[in-house]
Amino acid sequence: MGRLEPEDFDVTIINTKGKNFRVPDATIMRLPLYLDKLVLLQQASVKEVSSRQLATSLDIKASQLRHDFHYFGGFSKPGRPYQVDLLVPALKEIIGVSEPVPVVMIGAGHLGKALANYENFDRQGFPTRGIFDVSPELVGTKIRGVPIMHLDDLEDFVRSENIQLAILTLPVHSAQSVADRLVAVGIRGFWNFTPTDIKAPEGIIVRNERLAVGLMCLSFKTKRRNTPQDIAPDSDSPTSGSDWLPR
Repeated sequence: MGRLEPEDFDVTIINTKGKNFRVPDATIMRLPLYLDKLVLLQQASVKEVSSRQLATSLDIKASQLRHDFHYFGGFSKPGRPYQVDLLVPALKEIIGVSEPVPVVMIGAGHLGKALANYENFDRQGFPTRGIFDVSPELVGTKIRGVPIMHLDDLEDFVRSENIQLAILTLPVHSAQSVADRLVAVGIRGFWNFTPTDIKAPEGIIVRNERLAVGLMCLSFKTKRRNTPQDIAPDSDSPTSGSDWLPR
C-alpha cells in the first residue's frame, strides 16, 4: 500500500553521471528546512552562505548538510560558499515547488479551518484551491476567500483544477471512502490528519499526521530528562523491566 513509512519512502534519483542514488527520507525531510532558511537569507539580501553557517543555523552538522546536497550535485565547488540566489530555485525545483502546487482540503471543522487559515502554505507554494464539507452551515461560506463546497462536487472540481494533493481533516468514518474517491480522480498524495490510516494503491503517497504523538514525545522527554528512567535497564542491571511498569 501507499503509506508513508521511513523505510519505504526513500526516493531513487539519477545524477548527472547517470548513476542511481537512493535519497533517504531523512534527507528529503531536511530539504524544506534548508529552503526556508535560504529564502530568509535571500530576503535579507545575503548573497553567499557557507555550509557551516547554514548548518549551524539549523543546528545540524555541516558534513550532514554537504552529504544531503551531494545527492543533487553538491551545488558548490569544495571550499566555496553557496550562492543563495542559485540555491533557492534549485531546491524549489528539487522539492517540486518551483511552480505552485494547488491542494484541496476535505473537512472544514476546527482543524480544517485552522489549516486553511495558515497563510504560510500559500507562500511556500501550496495554495488551497477548494475546501469541501457536508455541513449546511459551512457550505457556501469562505475561508480567506476560498469557497467551501459540498462534498458532492469533489470529483468534478479535482478533475477541472487538475489537483494532485489533498489534505484530509474529516471524521474517521468517512476518511477511507473519500480517499478512494480522490484516488479515482487523480489525487497522488494525501496529508492525512484523521486518526486512522488511509489505505491507498501502490504509488499513492499518504503522510499520516498524529498531532498527539508530538505532545507525547515532548512529555516523555521533559518528564524523564536527566532522571534515572532515562537509562533503560539491561541484562547487567539489577533493575528489571518490570520496574518500568505502573504500580
